[in-house]
Amino acid sequence: MEIKKVYGELNPYSAQKLQETPRVQQDQAAQGAASARQLGDKVALSPEARNLATAVSVANTAPDTRADKVRDLKDQVQAGTYKPDIRKAAANLIREEVNLTR
Repeated sequence: MEIKKVYGELNPYSAQKLQETPRVQQDQAAQGAASARQLGDKVALSPEARNLATAVSVANTAPDTRADKVRDLKDQVQAGTYKPDIRKAAANLIREEVNLTR
């Protein structure tokens, strides 16, 4: 027997199950929030986490010098004047491949 092009869900109760899921998730989230308030949960960050957060914020506020380089390269490519150094690109690819295999 061969059945082709079956459309829709074969289980008539699956739609009911999907309708209940968001309500159940909301109830569970509300219960979790209520228990967290009752227990008075606290968050303590390690010194490493604080250092990482500081590094990320400094990196996000630093001027992006690569944007200028990308813009210049883009202009060269559009003008047809960009001539990549193929030997340098090949050497970088080989160096990356060697580092990956270690």
